[in-house]
Amino acid sequence: MSASPSEPRAGSTVEPAGHPVRWVLVLVLAVALAAGGYFAWRWSTDQAPAARAAAQRAADALRQRTVADGAFGATVGPAQVEDLTATLRGMGTLRPAIEVESVQFADDQRSGTARLRAEWVIHDGKPSWIQDAYLRLVRGPEGWTAVWSRDLIASGLQAADRLRAVRLAPERGEIIGADEERLVWNADAKRIGLDKTLIAADRHPQAAEALAKAVGIDAEAFVDKVAAYGPRAFVEAAVIRAVGGREWRTLVAARRVDGVRVLDAVRPLAVSGSFARGVLGTVGEATADVIRTSGGAIREGDLVGLGGLQKAHNVRLMGVTGFVVQAYPDGHSEQARDLFTVPAVPGESVRIALDVRLQRRAEALLANSPGRAAAVLIRPSDGTVLVIASDSGSTTATTRRVFPDAFTPVIGLTTTRAGEMDEALRSLGLDGDAELGLPVFLASAEGGALRMSPFAMAAATASIARGRTVRPRLLVDREPAEEPSGITSEQSETVRRQLREQAVTGTLRPLSLPGARVLADGDGRRWTIAIHGDLAAAVYHADGGSVGLMSALLRATRV
Repeated sequence: MSASPSEPRAGSTVEPAGHPVRWVLVLVLAVALAAGGYFAWRWSTDQAPAARAAAQRAADALRQRTVADGAFGATVGPAQVEDLTATLRGMGTLRPAIEVESVQFADDQRSGTARLRAEWVIHDGKPSWIQDAYLRLVRGPEGWTAVWSRDLIASGLQAADRLRAVRLAPERGEIIGADEERLVWNADAKRIGLDKTLIAADRHPQAAEALAKAVGIDAEAFVDKVAAYGPRAFVEAAVIRAVGGREWRTLVAARRVDGVRVLDAVRPLAVSGSFARGVLGTVGEATADVIRTSGGAIREGDLVGLGGLQKAHNVRLMGVTGFVVQAYPDGHSEQARDLFTVPAVPGESVRIALDVRLQRRAEALLANSPGRAAAVLIRPSDGTVLVIASDSGSTTATTRRVFPDAFTPVIGLTTTRAGEMDEALRSLGLDGDAELGLPVFLASAEGGALRMSPFAMAAATASIARGRTVRPRLLVDREPAEEPSGITSEQSETVRRQLREQAVTGTLRPLSLPGARVLADGDGRRWTIAIHGDLAAAVYHADGGSVGLMSALLRATRV
């Protein structure tokens, strides 16, 4: 009898609906695959910290220029270290800040690439030179290490290329006088100095003295300056224009001195070497003291003002330095190509009221009167300073303390006001800062003894001439604030009457001139003041003869 179709045959296996064994196999396989993926992912991500650490070690080594410390493994040897040192020598002590921005791995997880960002701060407060580089990483038996490449120094470097950072000096601003006449401007020049390497050390003092005399500077001071510099220094004695008869004679005389070297340069130079030198000042390379006190704004080789208006307004005149990073073939710096530039910002000009014609004539008069001497001219109607002249190279006009006994503008005003001498000085504007933009001694009555500079004498005379307090103005773009006058017209007229009477008596009689009557005061020897038309003048001469100087000065203003 045959079995029913619904009954299983003998020896057969019965599988439940849904085939559970098959599903178990599928589930096991899925779990295995998932676990494998997880472990593969875990294995991959576990490499990131080690690889990044290797990249950071390489970045630190590159920054410190210590690439032979193992960060780059066997890919760096003595040749690579020497090349790195030579390539970065022109960057001085600068060091970049290097950041590891990212790390990516190859599919086999045995190599990768780190992106580095190097920031070179060449000058504080100015844009940085940013360099992106790609660092190759490899994983060996001992872990991850970096692979050296010259592109890590800077992008696009060719074999044996060198780097340098060059400071860009700004064009210095000019000093402009009355009628827009240039008093100081940038010109081709010759730097005359003593090169200490050209002669034996025991001959330096003798050569320094001879050179100082040849260029017309203080010999003792220059000998001391030469001694203070290093054994291989070039010590600048003078800077003169590249053209001119007097300049040519100076150059010839200087070149006769052993050890002298003459260098071409561009320098801000005045109308002449002596023109208003005490007012304008000079420009030269920054001294160690200037560099130290500048807070990093001024560095070795920068040109700065060394006196007068050049020093007082150095920030404005100097401008802002820039820089350029260059690459050049080793030994061929003339083939340099610019990689990154921050341009220099030119300095601004300073405008002053000095009258070139009158200043020249006053200086010519003083040159014929040896000894300490000064002449100052002020226009009372607006306080404009027309002349500040001193004996050659000095600041006698603004800093010399003169004892003008019985100085009528002060003594006369004290009498009319029945006040103290200090009050009279304040009324004449001789207190506080002269606000000329350069050091000025005004006046003092300490202990009852009146002391005034020639400039202050002229300023007081201008106040009497105008009939109200005058604050003399040298800087054209600095308008003085209108202040209440410290004197009345009646008081000033009383003093002027006294000056009229004194101008026709005794030693002051030579001041008589055609036209407007001269009002004057002084001892006729060391000091004399005068009012003539719209001019207030003061003359000082330590050796006597001030009245003769005043007469010549007033006559010169009429030509």
